[in-house]
Parts: sequence; structure tokens; C-alpha cells
Amino acid sequence: MRLSTAAVLRLATIALVLAIAWYLRGGLGDVTGTVGIAGWPGVAAVAAVHAVSMALCGLAWGLLLPGQRLGRFVLGRWVREGVSEIAAFLPLSGEVAGARLLTSGGLRPAVAGALTVVDVSCEVVAQFIFSLVGVGLWLWRHPDAEVLHWGLIGLAASVPVLAVFFIVQHAKVMGFLETLPSRLMPRLWKTPDQEAGVQATVTGIYRNRRRVLAAVGLHLLAWLVSTGEAFVALAMLGHPLALVDVLALESIIFAIRSAAFVIPGALGIQEGGYVLVGAALGLSPEVALAVSLLKRSRELLVGVPALLAWHVAEGRSLGHKA
Repeated sequence: MRLSTAAVLRLATIALVLAIAWYLRGGLGDVTGTVGIAGWPGVAAVAAVHAVSMALCGLAWGLLLPGQRLGRFVLGRWVREGVSEIAAFLPLSGEVAGARLLTSGGLRPAVAGALTVVDVSCEVVAQFIFSLVGVGLWLWRHPDAEVLHWGLIGLAASVPVLAVFFIVQHAKVMGFLETLPSRLMPRLWKTPDQEAGVQATVTGIYRNRRRVLAAVGLHLLAWLVSTGEAFVALAMLGHPLALVDVLALESIIFAIRSAAFVIPGALGIQEGGYVLVGAALGLSPEVALAVSLLKRSRELLVGVPALLAWHVAEGRSLGHKA
């Protein structure tokens, strides 16, 4: 069977993305070393926990609009995460890939884009609440820990980022951004339909507050479930911690990661965070680093098939249009 030019270009893009990720992560030799510590069962167990969290995020995404096939959103979330984690050096690459997969299922591009914008908003709100819970746990169980200050700094740094994020979604600001290309290039770019554009659709989604609050709740549940990754990893490495301490560990690390959002894939931030925060819980640097690397291994196990799924979905979408 002969591959089309588009298919070859997509496969070449995937190969290039993997090559760059391989280079940025130091050849991924650390991943093979981690597999030697916990074995493939350890990586698979971490990936299984992540799959549950990922499915909850997909359900939250689909819940924002009534009458949707939720399975399509779970698949979209898988592609979105895989592309984001493997191709983290390309801003918004995962969100764009996930939205495109939704359009291949019949959604208009404006609707897919609006759903993605609102879903990301729900997720960052849930992450902020998750980090607040973590800070509360540290105050309760380890009030004298130096790392608590880092968590508070991370939370404080994320507040202006959240504010800007929601200001951009204001009707007037988003409307201006949506019509800017047509104003700059009126001959090349059509003026979007004000009644059916991204800005109007985002506003319509936010009107259904129950669904938005339910999406935030599902994302918060997904964040809580995701702590099982570190819990399982520590158990597989022979250094189990109480679940409440693992929750505190993960929440503070994500608070630190959110403060360093400009660093692609939080390269180095995640590893340093586990060593710094893990030390306050009695974990040696070697064990803390191994937990982080197990999660990096999981990113590969989940992300590479997601890139291939994106390739197949794009091919089918183009085939239907031909």
C-alpha cells in the first residue's frame, strides 16, 4: 500500500518530534535505567493509573457540551496529552491536535476550539484547588518544612497567570483576537461569524454553569487520582509513603511546575521538585529522582502511541474529505 504525501509528512513530523524529545531529554538513557529499577511492570502500573486520570479529563471535556459522544473526547484527551508531553517544546501543540481530532468527528472548528479553551480553564482552576489542598496538608502534617514556602510561592505566582488567562477569554478581548487576522489580512482571512465563532461559542458554554462546575469537579478528581502514579511508583521502588503524604508531595510539585509553565515539559523542574520535596518526606535523592523518571517513562509509553493515533485520525479525516 502506497502512502500519500500527507501521510509521509505526518510520519516525518512524528519522527522529528521524537528525535527532538530524545535530544532534549539527554537521549532518554535515564528512562532505560529507571525501567531497570522498577521493571516494565512498574512503568505499566503507573501508566494504568494515569489512564484513569486521563479518561476522567476526557469525560470532563465532553461534558461541557450536551449530546456528545464522550468516547471521542477521551480519545482526544489521549492524543492531546501524548502530543503535549512528547512535543512540549511546541506551544499548544497538544491542544491543537486534540481540537483537530474533535473536528474529524463532526464538530465545527469554532466549537472544537471553544470547548478546548473552556476545558483548559476548568483544568487550571481544578489544579489550583488541588495545590491549595496540598498546601493545607503540609500545614497540617509538616508545618515546619522549608518546602512549604516553595509551594506558597508557586501558588502566588500562578494567581496572575490565572488572571491573565481569564481576562483573555473576556468577550471583548477574545472577539478582538478572533477578528485580528481578518483585519490585518482582509483578502486572505475571512471575518468570523459573530454568532457562531469561537468567542460566541465560549460565552454560550460558560452560560451552562452546572456543566462547567461538573467539569471542574471531574478535573479535580482526575488530579486526585493522578497522585496514585507516585504512590504506585514509590511502592514498586520499595519506599512506600502514606497516601496523604503522597498527595501533599504531588500537589506541591504541581504548584512549582505551574509557576515554571514557560519551561517546555517542565524539563528539570519536575526532577528537581521531586528531589527537593521528597527530602522533606524522608526520601533519598535517588528514590525521588527514580519516581520522576518512572513518570517520564510513562509519558513515552502513553505518548508515542498517541502520536501514531493522531497520524491515523488525520489520515482518516483527509480520506473522508477526499
